[in-house]
Amino acid sequence: MERMMDMMSEIRKLAHLEEAPYPFLSLYLNTKWDDEQQRERTRLFTKNQFRKVYHQFRDREDCLDSLTKDQQQIEKYVEGLIRHLYPEEMNGTAIFSCSGTGIFLTYPSIFSFKNEGFVSYLPVLRPLVQRSSQYQNALVVMVDTDSARLFEVSLEGRTTESSIKNYVPGRHDQGGWAQMRYQRHIKDHMDKHHKEVAEQLTELFDSGKWKRMVLIGQDRILANFKAFLPERVKMQISDSFSMDFTEERSKVLRRVFERLLQKEKEEINRQIEALREKTSQGGLATLGLNSTLEALNAGQIHTLYLLLSFSELGGKCRRCDSLLWSPQPGGTLLSCPFCKGEIKTIDLGEEMMKVVLCQDGEVKWVEENEILKEYEGLGAALRYRSSH
Repeated sequence: MERMMDMMSEIRKLAHLEEAPYPFLSLYLNTKWDDEQQRERTRLFTKNQFRKVYHQFRDREDCLDSLTKDQQQIEKYVEGLIRHLYPEEMNGTAIFSCSGTGIFLTYPSIFSFKNEGFVSYLPVLRPLVQRSSQYQNALVVMVDTDSARLFEVSLEGRTTESSIKNYVPGRHDQGGWAQMRYQRHIKDHMDKHHKEVAEQLTELFDSGKWKRMVLIGQDRILANFKAFLPERVKMQISDSFSMDFTEERSKVLRRVFERLLQKEKEEINRQIEALREKTSQGGLATLGLNSTLEALNAGQIHTLYLLLSFSELGGKCRRCDSLLWSPQPGGTLLSCPFCKGEIKTIDLGEEMMKVVLCQDGEVKWVEENEILKEYEGLGAALRYRSSH
């Protein structure tokens, strides 16, 4: 099977980028087009983004060369999307460009983005992380008595598929002992087939790229197949259901993603419920802005949970990189309370997300959750708690 890029490691690389002296363009496109008008709207949206950027940097002659190259590269890539030069199953694309520092990156997605453009001195990652936090890479296996289809499914919009076909004898009309022997013969062939599929699946799973596994097949067939899976693999089966083996790939994947999304939401809600219990007992969890920021600045966060509606401005120290927040409406901090360094204004959600990613933590953007609503829209699971 062809290996796919690891989206999460790519996002972490972007989070590690240092602030550029040139404009950094982040463009998110909905490329789930049903007609030519929608394609034309994407072309116009891209051109309008550059009108805004040139207006914003009209007094920065040192940036014009970089912006011109950005425009050329981005418009050429978007034109390629519009003219069907890239895989059709891509429904969204994220583009990051800063020609002054030689960066031009594109990330396809099987899920659409809202058309949005950002210009900053760093990539804006929030829409990309929101999508990737809702879905985990998954191994999907459709199993029959003599056939199997293995899908490696990822957010990037590239889904590899392989098939395994083995001979299993058909029905036999004899009765008595001959029929029983023949049934055992069929069972031996099916076991051999299921063992081969299980070995291939285990080898893929042990590579560590997939966090979830989905099995598709009739109950009795799946029960026989699971007997050949090691316990460590069985523990990662997140879902199983029945579906016609001959169903086309797009329908199979749509059903898989619908079910995975629902299970991910349920799992995140359970995790946040656990945060509340741990917080009340002084455990490895925080809820609310101040305590979560304190844990973040100390490098303690394992998983950060943020409501999609979270929108706060904060400060970042130019000297020690601490993230800060003033509870006063419109409040500003004149200097860093830790090192007296100069403070710059930041989008707190974006910056907290990047810091956690740089510390190899996870970020979960949550559509709705009553517990997070009670605590300013965020909380965290911690790796450890400071002793002082």
